[in-house]
Amino acid sequence: MTETPDRRPGWLELGVALIAAVVVYAGGLVLLVAFPAGTPALEGIAQLAFSGLAPLAVFAIVVAVRIRGLRAFGVRRVDPKWLLVAVGLAAACLAVIRTFDVVVARLYPNLDDAQGDLRAASAAGLATLIGTIALGGLLTPLGEELLFRGVIARFLQRWGTWVTVLVSAFVFALWHGISLVFPSAFLVGLVNGWLLCRTRSIWPGVVLHAVYNTSFLLLYAFA
Repeated sequence: MTETPDRRPGWLELGVALIAAVVVYAGGLVLLVAFPAGTPALEGIAQLAFSGLAPLAVFAIVVAVRIRGLRAFGVRRVDPKWLLVAVGLAAACLAVIRTFDVVVARLYPNLDDAQGDLRAASAAGLATLIGTIALGGLLTPLGEELLFRGVIARFLQRWGTWVTVLVSAFVFALWHGISLVFPSAFLVGLVNGWLLCRTRSIWPGVVLHAVYNTSFLLLYAFA
């Protein structure tokens, strides 16, 4: 099937993505609960593996439905300067969220940040730290950007930049749960949605997401 330059995912792809996401994520969560890893560190590794592989599986299902050209999902070359911009924006997002976390920790010192297993995995030793970075710093950003920007945000682009950025960011944050992770995911979603609209490529978002996640995992390891 010939791909036109302005082609993007449609209602069919969105519907398949939603159904596949429910099935894949529900099945994965059942497996995580039924077969616990045994220690917080291994639980963290398992969660990161799931958070990377699940969106990749959903994306693969969506691609197999109708549109074979990956450019329709924002998988296209981009000017390298945008990758540098993404690194700078990742640093800015990190600064904002770190400030937010410090303020919340002072106001609510006993509040659970829902990242205990990831902290344990990052701090358990060199091997687990490498595993957390490979899974949480590389695989998860790739999988989530393909799904949330490549499918959902690209679908929303037919209604303009504001709808694309705000709605895709909210869906992305909501998928991470109502917790202290929500503001972080919403901010990253906003910036990556904007990058997608400016560049028509998911790669700046993947770079930002990877730098952001890896920075937090390193902070967990050495804090």
